[in-house]
Amino acid sequence: MSVLALVSLVLMAALVIPFLLAVSDSQAQRLQLTRSAALDRFAGLAGRSAAEGDYSGVRLEAQRHQELYGESVLVTDSAGQVMVSTGWLTKASPGVGQVADLAARDLPQLSIDPLLPWSSPRTLIATPVGSPHEPEGAVVLAVDASSAIGQVRRLWAIICAAAVVAELLLLFLAAQTSRWVIRPVKRLEDSVVELGRSATWNQPLEAGGPPELRRLSRAVEEMGATIQRSIDVQRQMVADSSHQLRNPLASLRLRIDGLAAELRDPASPGFAHVQHDLERLEDVLADLLTLAALESRLTDRTPAEPQDCLLDAVIHDAVETWLPAADAAGITIHVETTEGLIAAASEHDLRQLLGALLDNAIKYAGQGARVTLTAHPGVVVTVSDDGPGLSEEELRSATNRFWRGSAAAMGTGLGLAIAEQTALAVGGSLELTRTDPHGLTAVVRLQEVP
Repeated sequence: MSVLALVSLVLMAALVIPFLLAVSDSQAQRLQLTRSAALDRFAGLAGRSAAEGDYSGVRLEAQRHQELYGESVLVTDSAGQVMVSTGWLTKASPGVGQVADLAARDLPQLSIDPLLPWSSPRTLIATPVGSPHEPEGAVVLAVDASSAIGQVRRLWAIICAAAVVAELLLLFLAAQTSRWVIRPVKRLEDSVVELGRSATWNQPLEAGGPPELRRLSRAVEEMGATIQRSIDVQRQMVADSSHQLRNPLASLRLRIDGLAAELRDPASPGFAHVQHDLERLEDVLADLLTLAALESRLTDRTPAEPQDCLLDAVIHDAVETWLPAADAAGITIHVETTEGLIAAASEHDLRQLLGALLDNAIKYAGQGARVTLTAHPGVVVTVSDDGPGLSEEELRSATNRFWRGSAAAMGTGLGLAIAEQTALAVGGSLELTRTDPHGLTAVVRLQEVP
């Protein structure tokens, strides 16, 4: 838009400036023609008066010209003596003597410079008296250009006003053209950014702009719809698979529990491994179902009911829930909260989010570690530990599904992925950083209820 505005200004100036100068030159030429005719008439009268030795007729005409136009006239003879002088004009006036001497030497001074709004209203023109071979003096006329300059000002004002209106119209057209081109590009950018951020294709793109942009929009729309269908199929497959596996898994659990009652030694190592693997499979399926539900919420375009909860109450409730597991792992939990903080999320979502982070810290911080849970104004919740932590490369992969650190010996690899998806589902975010000097810190930013 700024480039179009600059180009239009340059083009308008290139058109208007020559036009303004042409108007000034035209007014100067018109004034020069009329005053040159008057000057020639005075020169003819002065020539006859010089031959007769009587300048009374010239003086009378000069006085009439003074009364009619307000312009002074000066007539000199061949010796340079002033024979007629009206008004303020004398040979001692600035520039008069030089102009009169040049005209007496048959060098007429008839040109009038182009009249600009700020030009001087007085200018001198002069012509010789007599023939070129026998000059008999000179006639000097002090031209009053104020009327012509006033006309120039009026014409300049009209031209400039028309130029301003035309420039505003050009700017308006440039703005409309830019908007016509940029609006579909902006919609295209927003949709692609949203697709990359949340793996969700929001809505069909409106056709608009030049044909090339419309074709690009249709191509991107088809690409986004294809990607969305692929993502939806993948998520639906995960959800369906999890649900389909749940029933056989529950049946398998019942059979193993029944078998344990029949076996003479249900605490044998082999049977314990079977039960451990079964519990692990149950945990994976439960986490997959949780992830599927969260991703379904993220792709659902229907606005959810607004919910809120008291943050410090949910934090203390979550800590009480996970305190036995922390004691069993030899880990202490320290809580620092600001009372009265209200988060724009449901209690269930917050418990799930905090539970995933506390579960991760308790499992991997190590014996004797300390887990600190804090809540600050602005609804920023941190869960940090002083365990071994993760490297920078591991931090970038920690929220991927089924990712497990090199030192991990338990878990499903879905805990941090669930935490991240839960934070996104409630309109917040999750960031993992390293604790100084060692450990892991999870920073959760939630929306605050005003």
